[in-house]
Amino acid sequence: MVLSRLFRSKLVIFCVFFLGLPVFSVFTSAVSSAAEKKPFFYVLEADILGGYSKIIGGNGTVSSSDRWLVSPNLKIKDGLYWINVYNGSYDRASQVVAQEEGGRQTQSTVSHTLSSALKFNVNPAWSLRPLVFADWVFVDETKNESFGDGLYDYRDAGTGLESSWMVSQTKDEDKQWRAGFRYLGREYPNFQSLLSQFDPNGNQETNEKDLNGYKVNVGYDSNVPRGTSWGWETISFLKDYTDKRTINSNGIRTNDSRQDFLQVLSGNVSRPLTQEFRWRLDGQFSFNLSNLDFYDTHNTLSLADDTFVKDYFDTVSFLLRPTLIYTRPIEKDKNIVLTASYAFYAQLYTGRLAQNTAGIYQNEKENDLSHTFSARASYPLTRNVSWVSTCNYTIAASNQKFESFYLYSYDSWSALTGFSFKT
Repeated sequence: MVLSRLFRSKLVIFCVFFLGLPVFSVFTSAVSSAAEKKPFFYVLEADILGGYSKIIGGNGTVSSSDRWLVSPNLKIKDGLYWINVYNGSYDRASQVVAQEEGGRQTQSTVSHTLSSALKFNVNPAWSLRPLVFADWVFVDETKNESFGDGLYDYRDAGTGLESSWMVSQTKDEDKQWRAGFRYLGREYPNFQSLLSQFDPNGNQETNEKDLNGYKVNVGYDSNVPRGTSWGWETISFLKDYTDKRTINSNGIRTNDSRQDFLQVLSGNVSRPLTQEFRWRLDGQFSFNLSNLDFYDTHNTLSLADDTFVKDYFDTVSFLLRPTLIYTRPIEKDKNIVLTASYAFYAQLYTGRLAQNTAGIYQNEKENDLSHTFSARASYPLTRNVSWVSTCNYTIAASNQKFESFYLYSYDSWSALTGFSFKT
């Protein structure tokens, strides 16, 4: 999907200055209520878990899964807040991280996300939130790989505008619309090392995965703590690659830059079954359209075995995740929480052909399926600290049998325990 640069510029101006459909996040609603008591307020959260993980058929790994959030905030005056959030994560495990070409087995992943926003209330129902943000993601595929040298490391920087419009708010329910726009620039500082190995056309693209992104979201939430709660969100994401060029059926690069359009529609519904049991259902449908095809040389000099695969990156995907939650109070502000869930995910390629173990393309399209079974137990030790244990088992199956570079079919599991802290 190709949009002119002039049209995209007008789209940015329109979304930033005239996005009148009010919207903001649930997080800002929570912190603004705390701000009524004192000008400076903060939120601290952390999960520190350790254990073991394994991909069946491979070596297991002593594992760690850590999450943390630090949010110092300031009430500048009535109706105006300065909200800052830092999110971080560290995962050391036998894991498979999905990339657009396929799954990559990795040793550890680290992420850092920073955002700073001014939230102001235009009126009692309507709030606006201009913001800036930055992300750093590091992916180490082997134990010998130095931190920051990963092929799939990337960093984002961007700005945006979010808003919300509270339709109704009582002690028993609240309903709100959300909407927003974000622009981001994404860079993969190490990915050009892959292209430097081989370039059949003598025209090396040094930053083939770098892109500018334009994201628009609209959503609605109906929250009823003692009844049925539900919500939905749609996200439109245009990726304009700065250095990647499309390729024709002869394997020659064109002058057109790569552009992808991702559309996501997600929804959820939650309802109590009894006083202690609640079920929740999450679902997602998405499709990705790209003007980039794939010319496969099979890493040989001969043209006889070359294969041109049209619409190589076009996909349709589905996610369905039912969850059962058991909550039992043992003291004031102290609850035992048990959670069990199952997630089914399917990614279907509309153009990419499956290959056999020798790399020969077959007549059927590639289909990647996964089933994930998860359980979590949380027991409160104090009002702020809980002991937590989790376990996960994933079964991934694909008709893509060529796995010399990427992993498509595997079984993996993990078991972790540790502590969770929340202010």
